[in-house]
Amino acid sequence: MYDIRRLILLRDLAERTTMTAVSELHGITTSAVSQQLRILEDEVGTVLTRREGRVLRLTHAGRVLVDYTSRIITALEEAESAVAATAEAVTGVLTLATFRTAQAGLALPAAARLMAENPGLRVRVVDLMPVDSVPAVRQQEVDLAITYSYSFRARDLPLGLSSEFLFGDPLVLLAPPGLREHASKHGLTAVRDANWIAARDGAPSIVSVMYACREAGFAPRIEHRSGSFAGMAEIVEHGLGVTIVPEMSVSDEHRHLIACTITNGSRQVGVTYRQASLERPAIGAAIRALRTVARPRQLAS
Repeated sequence: MYDIRRLILLRDLAERTTMTAVSELHGITTSAVSQQLRILEDEVGTVLTRREGRVLRLTHAGRVLVDYTSRIITALEEAESAVAATAEAVTGVLTLATFRTAQAGLALPAAARLMAENPGLRVRVVDLMPVDSVPAVRQQEVDLAITYSYSFRARDLPLGLSSEFLFGDPLVLLAPPGLREHASKHGLTAVRDANWIAARDGAPSIVSVMYACREAGFAPRIEHRSGSFAGMAEIVEHGLGVTIVPEMSVSDEHRHLIACTITNGSRQVGVTYRQASLERPAIGAAIRALRTVARPRQLAS
């Protein structure tokens, strides 16, 4: 019978393509990863990987084995969930990943509620963007994650994961006093010639700026870059430009900068989890807690 730990290493190699990445993921040396995969090849009796430049690709036999590995891991987690469901109380440790702007208003209140209602449950909160938290859920590094996708951009989840919608987080235009009143009446066209503030190229939030401006018929002149929504709001506060951010990211001290909402623009906030873990009582309790905390925002959206 094949060793499940070696099968997991092969699965992770299929996704990360280098021994170094797999070793960092598991906290072991690259030589240990290589040794375990050689043993697995000996057990299987055929070659499972081939080198293509700097990366390793799976052979046909390797892909077949990884496909079955995913099914095995799912079956094992379903078994764990079913056994856990027989317990009378919700206990253990649950790890919840969240992106930064959902932490104070959603993740922490839900975690506090969970532990208050279930004294035997410990909740860990991890700060991760969806680009990292979704793979972390799939790899069982975290139990579930608060994630988002933009309303104008489709998102496909990896096989075995599901996401439940919690609420829509509207996109809003932030503008300094000299432009805010004009923008509140005329929308984005009122600030087409303004200096714009955005995240770095490739960051998820810059898509919202480019999409909204394109829909309004112009390309923004990006003069300033910031790695956080709070930093963008500070730049607007000092009159140096305008930007588009999710409403949930706007602090009380910066809410006076909101000029208008963006038509057909929002972040769809949800909770992502492994389908095989859904029977686990802690997962069900966490989803219910998130629904409860999110309900006022859902009614407002």
